[in-house]
Amino acid sequence: MKYVILGNGILGLSTAFRLTQRISSSDSIVLVGPNDRTGCATLAAAAMLNSFGEISAHSLKTDHDLYHFELSHLATRRWPDFEKELIAAAGNHLPHPCSKCQVLSGGCFDRGTFIINNTVSDEWDDRNFEAILQALKDFDEPYEMVNPRDIPNYMPAQRARALRALYIHNEGWLNPRIVIEKMDAILANSERVTRVDNKVLRLERSGDNIVAAHLENGDRVEGDRYLLACGSPTKEILKQSALGLPIQPLFYGVGVSLEIKSPDRPHKKCVRTPNRGGACGIYSTPFFLGPDKPNDHILVGASNRILSEPLFHGQLAATEHLMASAINEINEYFYAAQLIRVNVGWRPTTQDTYPLLGATSVKNLAIATGTKRDGFHLSPVISDYMASILMGESVDERFAMFTPEREIVRDISREDAVDTLVSSKLSEYYQHGFVPSGVMMVNKLKEQFRREAEELHDQVGAKDWGIPAELATMYQYGHAQID
Repeated sequence: MKYVILGNGILGLSTAFRLTQRISSSDSIVLVGPNDRTGCATLAAAAMLNSFGEISAHSLKTDHDLYHFELSHLATRRWPDFEKELIAAAGNHLPHPCSKCQVLSGGCFDRGTFIINNTVSDEWDDRNFEAILQALKDFDEPYEMVNPRDIPNYMPAQRARALRALYIHNEGWLNPRIVIEKMDAILANSERVTRVDNKVLRLERSGDNIVAAHLENGDRVEGDRYLLACGSPTKEILKQSALGLPIQPLFYGVGVSLEIKSPDRPHKKCVRTPNRGGACGIYSTPFFLGPDKPNDHILVGASNRILSEPLFHGQLAATEHLMASAINEINEYFYAAQLIRVNVGWRPTTQDTYPLLGATSVKNLAIATGTKRDGFHLSPVISDYMASILMGESVDERFAMFTPEREIVRDISREDAVDTLVSSKLSEYYQHGFVPSGVMMVNKLKEQFRREAEELHDQVGAKDWGIPAELATMYQYGHAQID
């Protein structure tokens, strides 16, 4: 059996790794993807292993959202063992930064996330913070309320200081670049894996099967079973392939993160706000580089802008906002930090915001994309399931909720969607320096945002369902699919 993995982001790499553990000696794997990994969401990620930290006021109300959270929570628990598996598999080819790995006791992998509730935004932050707190209680997850002044390396501007904070013990982070390097080393040194440094243009179908993948350099890659895991560009590949699969629109969630060097103010834990304004708020995480290097690099993020086409470079406005937010909301002394790198990643985002995972009606084709900013975090679970699907094995039947050819899931009520759109818009205003003259101005803005949200719902026929807040512009500009 010849498995062809199209895409060398975290889902493609981790699924290929799972297959090396499970296929027979006569089987082989071809992994296709450009070495430069332009737009790779993983390389722009802080790789926060946050499940509860991502909850917002209207989360966990539907079966799809609850199952997605269950997968996320499971992935958080699996990461320590998954990291150990990677280290063991790399053996003598372990990258130097992993040479003295101490899983869960320092290095590139540690736990502990502080969620701060400050007054930089508005009450939307408060509602999301309280939703996180309630979920921690409901799921009996270890946490504790802490005095914000006791958070290590937390020294915000006085007007941006948090009034309350909590500490989640089991949610942490990794350096995703080291993990990618480790997976690359494992697969490059496997006798059953062939690496192809090129981009996929289209798939060739004959009858009920894919017979080849056509590459940018003109080559064809033939195999028995295919996994399409190319992130946001998957939509262009499917369009060029003309397979006739009813797969919903897939967008580019363009995100910017910053790697900074702060020798005098290094981080030991992750510090973040709740989700806010259509993105993940502001966060800062330790960015471990190696056992013999100072632990003074920090990753700050992240912006989010949903587009129908990719951006290849970070926008100045996003970069400026992240720098200012890191200084004001996390540590004023970051003003002296050095800007090492601006990362740009394309988070693959579906119209219903749920991932596209599983087999398709083309017998030997599976798809794995649409994971937004959760792809790295979910990879221990998704890769296990996708490897099983490629090998013809059964998986949790609920995984079919995310089948690539499903109808668009519309499980947000119109009332919740409008509330989130209004709240997110106002939150965004406050984050960017909005100072109202008084309560009447705020009330008028709320009325305007609500009217615009209601009108948008009416225009697209959303009578008994709601538009996800981050997809509003895609509906507004006609890029979303309307029944």
